[in-house]
Amino acid sequence: MPSRTDLVAALARYPQSLVLRANASKSSADLVELDGWYRGALRETLKKREEEDKRGAFLEKEELVKLMRWKLARGKWRPRLQDLVAQNPPSEIESSTVKAFEIVDSDSAASLAILSKLKAVGPATAAAILACWRPEVEPFMSDEAMENAEAYGEGEAGSLSKKEYTVKAWQAYRKQMRDRLKQEKWASMEELEKALWSWAVERKYGQAPTNDEEKPIAGKKRKSERGAAEQSKKSKKASS
Repeated sequence: MPSRTDLVAALARYPQSLVLRANASKSSADLVELDGWYRGALRETLKKREEEDKRGAFLEKEELVKLMRWKLARGKWRPRLQDLVAQNPPSEIESSTVKAFEIVDSDSAASLAILSKLKAVGPATAAAILACWRPEVEPFMSDEAMENAEAYGEGEAGSLSKKEYTVKAWQAYRKQMRDRLKQEKWASMEELEKALWSWAVERKYGQAPTNDEEKPIAGKKRKSERGAAEQSKKSKKASS
């Protein structure tokens, strides 16, 4: 459904969409901070390790756990995954991510397979790891982007509307994203995924506020709606 014009506008409002999502549930409350870390500090740390560590770039255990928290806060909260991913031994996390980062440019499928051997790391989380390391060419497997990657105009649904977190689904989604990136001339996979995610979040939670408007808080909105409904019922009883 979203045209390129729709997505460009949604991308510009990405920071506000993060606030919308963060306010929608307690489990996403720290999404703004986590998203900044994922795209900033974590990426800088990986680049520094590539330059200074003889092993190359890798993730440490606490970074993988935090990356999982970012993924869940941005999408559907699954606390069990947070517990399971923390059970991976630090040495296994480091060695697996070293190998995955080494070969991702030549064989992204093999890189994904290496990461998916870690406990609680399926294709979607593995894609998040690769997207952090290679944001230009590797797309994060968000529900919102999967649903709309192949939908280019009004009334047009994406072919991945049924979400599956499998290697096959990742391959199909990655191809759709590559095709759209090329056709619409996006700067990177990261930019396109953020645009699709922001567009979908606005459709679900309401358009993001401008700087001069009060930031919406989902709980307050629901409370006010309940209050209005109760007031309407009282008015009807009084008039009957």
